Amino acid sequence: LRARRGQRSWAALNTKMAIEIAVDKCGKALDTGSGVGRALEILQGTDDPHVLTSTLRLLASQSGTKEATKAAEGAAKLLASNKPEVIAEAARTLGCLGDSASKFVDHVAAVLRWQDRSVRLAAVEALARFGKKAARHASKLVKVATDPDVKDEELKIAAITALGLVGGDVAQVPKVASLLTDQSPHVQGAACVALTSLGPHGEDRAADIALKLSDESTRGAAAAAMARLPGGCVEPHVKALLSKGISDADSQTRAASLQALGKVSPSRVLADGASLILELLQHQQPGVRACAAMCFAQVGEEARPHADAVANLLQDQEEDLSWLPLQLGGSQGREPVSRRKPRCAALLALGGMCAQDHTEAAVELLEDSDWEVRHSAAEAMQGLCSSDDSELIERVAALLDDDTYPVRAQACRVLGALLATNQADRLSEMLNDKSETVRFEAADALGKMGESASTYAYEVANLLLTDSSGRVRGAAAKALGKMGESGRPYASLVAIFIQDMDVTAAREACIALGSMGDSGRAYAEELEQMKQVRPDMAAAVNQALAELGVTVGPAKAIEGSSGKAMVMPAVVKAALQATS
Repeated sequence: LRARRGQRSWAALNTKMAIEIAVDKCGKALDTGSGVGRALEILQGTDDPHVLTSTLRLLASQSGTKEATKAAEGAAKLLASNKPEVIAEAARTLGCLGDSASKFVDHVAAVLRWQDRSVRLAAVEALARFGKKAARHASKLVKVATDPDVKDEELKIAAITALGLVGGDVAQVPKVASLLTDQSPHVQGAACVALTSLGPHGEDRAADIALKLSDESTRGAAAAAMARLPGGCVEPHVKALLSKGISDADSQTRAASLQALGKVSPSRVLADGASLILELLQHQQPGVRACAAMCFAQVGEEARPHADAVANLLQDQEEDLSWLPLQLGGSQGREPVSRRKPRCAALLALGGMCAQDHTEAAVELLEDSDWEVRHSAAEAMQGLCSSDDSELIERVAALLDDDTYPVRAQACRVLGALLATNQADRLSEMLNDKSETVRFEAADALGKMGESASTYAYEVANLLLTDSSGRVRGAAAKALGKMGESGRPYASLVAIFIQDMDVTAAREACIALGSMGDSGRAYAEELEQMKQVRPDMAAAVNQALAELGVTVGPAKAIEGSSGKAMVMPAVVKAALQATS
């Protein structure tokens, strides 16, 4: 008996190993773009649930590839399986394939009739991934969410969340609103968010959503829902958002409340909430104090009478760490410094208020030992400093030598915003910085200075030609377009980059040509042809052609559109090889 059992176990092990080897080979083939056909053969050649589900998971990875449609057709056939685990995996696969599988939306919605929990949950999740293309099945999602026989909280929450993603109409509002009184606070929270996706009739329930701010278990979802509503719906609830949302111990709840308050008119925030914000500036939790300061930052110059109260936080060296467990768990990224360090939030608020009475105190923090404080102090200079204040500009320019790249990048950004043309030479040096972010900001700053920085057109053109970052190349093209006559000799170089593989760089190159007058007009036909080769460039091309004031006839086949790069004109090579 033991021998027979051993034989069966060994056979099962051999089968499992064979399956894993086959699936692994199929996965490697998929990676090379040749394995979808093999995967479909596996699906047709077996009824083993383990093999089927493993292969379906591999097909799900084909989203966005040219084989995605073929993968979707293979997965859709398994919705007719009699095995729940296979149907569930097929539905999930179709959801992962997105637009390529959207023609099977009705097929996925049909499996909601199954009573098996895993099948219904997978179908709901797939419909959510299809988004607006599954809108015609909104009523089915509402039925799942409101069915009294459905006791599974996870399934109800998934159905409500999916409804918010696919959208609905006035017919669903009453049933979704009824879930605000559900026994589960998680269901109530999901209903709050879903209501904001149901149009004006859902927005009419803003008062019901705001009531959920009073309950700690639903406060986060209610704040998130309020952040999705128009400012007019949020205005009556400023006090609740401040007293309940901004003062909450949860960092995500505070962030959502701050976002919602940002939609309200500054005068209304001050009228209803100034006294509450002043109280929160002295709250025991540093995260709350920081968010209170940011409330005034969002209000802007109208909050200047409260600048002294905000300035008191410049001595506050505490930091909120309540977000750290969420980051370590992978559920959120690093919390912005403006919401965790009161000192940094105060600097940003003073800058937003243009509270120049506190400029001296802010300038001292440009040399603080904490790089995030230096970064915030530099940003504040945009509101506290003017282009005529050469001494303060020199203090900001000193940060170009900072050993932390975000500070150097911020210094470039501020100098550009202040149009500090006397620092153009230093900015041109930053085009060679080892940080991509710094190079981008330096090129963007020189572009903002326009013809005043035209002396450095050669350095910017060289950056366009040599930089490995599409974002930086885009900023360089944009800068050349703003440098007037000095940038126009490089029009032929910019024209090469309308075919850049990076969409951002290609769009900026198109727009730059549009601002180069006759030099750009020489490439009007190439611009028009790009709309045929790259439909995603149509908006940028149209903008460029409109600025050039030209109308181009039907596009002809563009030389090099098959993937060949344009040949660089000799004049461009000569210009780049010449000394500046």
